[in-house]
Amino acid sequence: MVYTIMADEGYSGLASSKIIDGIEAYIVLKSPIISRNSDQEANVLIINHGYRKSVSVRMFIIDPKNDRKMVFESTFEILDKEMKIFPSESIKLPIGEDLGEYLVELYINENKVDRTTFIIADPSTREPFYFTIVWHHHQAPNYMPDGKIHSPWAYVYVWGGYLAPYGYGPYHYHALLLDRKRGFKATYNLSPSLLVQWLMAIEKGIETISGEKYSPTSFEVMRIKEALDNYREALYRGQIDVLTSLYAHTIAGFLVDVLDAGDIVDEELSYGKTLTKKAMGNNYEALGAWTPEMAFSMGLIHIYRANGIEYTVLDDKHHFYHAEGDKNSPYEPYLVLNTATGDYITVFFRDQDLSNIMSFHNNFPNEYNAWRNAYEFSLMIAKKWFNKNIQTLVLALDGENWMVFPRNPPYAAVFLDKLSDYLINMSKHDFIELSHLREIYEKVPARRVLKHIPTNTWLGTFKKWRSEKEDHEKYWIEVAKRYRMIRAYERMIGGRDNKSKKARWALWHALDSDYWWAEFWSPMIIKTWLRKFDSVIEPILKKIRINDIRVLGDPIEGLETKASIEIINDFEKDIRIAVRIGGLGIEVLGSGSIKPLVIKAKNKYSRDIRIKFLQWGKAIISAALTIDGFLIDSKSIEVDVKPHVRPNPV
Repeated sequence: MVYTIMADEGYSGLASSKIIDGIEAYIVLKSPIISRNSDQEANVLIINHGYRKSVSVRMFIIDPKNDRKMVFESTFEILDKEMKIFPSESIKLPIGEDLGEYLVELYINENKVDRTTFIIADPSTREPFYFTIVWHHHQAPNYMPDGKIHSPWAYVYVWGGYLAPYGYGPYHYHALLLDRKRGFKATYNLSPSLLVQWLMAIEKGIETISGEKYSPTSFEVMRIKEALDNYREALYRGQIDVLTSLYAHTIAGFLVDVLDAGDIVDEELSYGKTLTKKAMGNNYEALGAWTPEMAFSMGLIHIYRANGIEYTVLDDKHHFYHAEGDKNSPYEPYLVLNTATGDYITVFFRDQDLSNIMSFHNNFPNEYNAWRNAYEFSLMIAKKWFNKNIQTLVLALDGENWMVFPRNPPYAAVFLDKLSDYLINMSKHDFIELSHLREIYEKVPARRVLKHIPTNTWLGTFKKWRSEKEDHEKYWIEVAKRYRMIRAYERMIGGRDNKSKKARWALWHALDSDYWWAEFWSPMIIKTWLRKFDSVIEPILKKIRINDIRVLGDPIEGLETKASIEIINDFEKDIRIAVRIGGLGIEVLGSGSIKPLVIKAKNKYSRDIRIKFLQWGKAIISAALTIDGFLIDSKSIEVDVKPHVRPNPV
């Protein structure tokens, strides 16, 4: 009897794990696509989940004409619990000159356990398409206002043993892979808030809120320095392109379209680009930007251009297919033109299907299954060669999460190691041009123009950041209040100052999208930074107040009199402010407001207002200080109005 065990439901991949009579086995080939008259080689990867036994191995190949022949047969002993690459030397596959797809089948003890394909093609019949993976390395600014680290992901994803025995954390592993395989070109977004945490560690060390400390010379921090040095060196030798981004990972299109907060996006991008330049050294100027969460709006184009950004990456499904303009396929760059401003930017569209396979179908039960999946994934890329409309194939995904979130993170490292080999091989044989975005931007000019891309994210919705959690809306309202408050403050003082810069800095942190993502919802962190904002602005606003309202003379029903209002500015700057007068039972003669006026620093202002009481008894006089619709202070007084008694007739 043959016993078959399918893979645990927790595992996922293009090639599933299947155990028959205690044996798990896979075919892996040298390359998923080769040219005519090239060599093709195969290996058998075998895992014995049971006791020592004899294993019969047969391999068949079926050519494009459907002719089937056996290309390998052997029997050998495998020890209990042994993992074995068989045979010791790769199997040379006898192949003809026929172009097309070849099927390879593997039999173990008469049971067909695996099958895959490879392609024989003529690379001279078309230009290779440009290929790059955009790795999005990001962490929120995970420190408190005092600089202590509350969530150490920027660090433990460098030095942590997530990928042991193949490496440390994913950030370090990527950097090491670039050093080991210099033919592997790729694109990296090293997010500015990640870079600043690395620089903090390298320059000053690390202190966490729990009291842990790491000096700049500690083993852990030296791994951070080693990783950053490797990224820098890869950049200098032209192996990678490094993108920049907003300082904190905020949903920029949402800020522009919903909060009208384009200035926040602009200043965060400017600061982020400065940090990228500092961290990468050598006077590096990023030309490309990662749009966090791919939360794009047409309103971003002007901001990008103003900051020297020339290209970004968006999603094919949620951006390209709903765009308007001269469209061909998502496999070429496009100029996206804002017709209202005349600004434009080049956009590359990622292949969502391929990107999501890497992102979410990566639970491999063992090293051999990871290797087999790397081959199958590279085969999917190779098959794109037949589509002659493809000029550029871009994948884009998180650089770290896909490696640390699976059940067995180390096997994600094996997958990436083997995938990079397959990509290098395909590039050497002119089927793809392994590249990075800057190189593609320079070599493949955009020839088509899109005039509108809808505001959207890689997820196809903003609900993950607004509405999935019960308190989402409450906190967005709190953010909107602070944003309007800082705009009012700056209007009041006639520009920005150190206080407003500190308040904006706090707001950047509260807006990081990782804190709003439903599964990582972090209201305490958001609240901490909103309180920091309040601690900067509220004490200033309390220095601007209505000190006194009083009636000059007797308050008598129906007769004109005057009310005096006194405003105090205890702040060290001149302010520009509007005053509104109103109340119950009174009529303000003339305008109910005083045109915006300037009150000198450390000074007071008094003004008499003509009023008339409409009734006798109780009346209320109110005054308010406002700027841009924001109420800074208000005061009301109750007045005992006398009835009007007409004079004697004679």
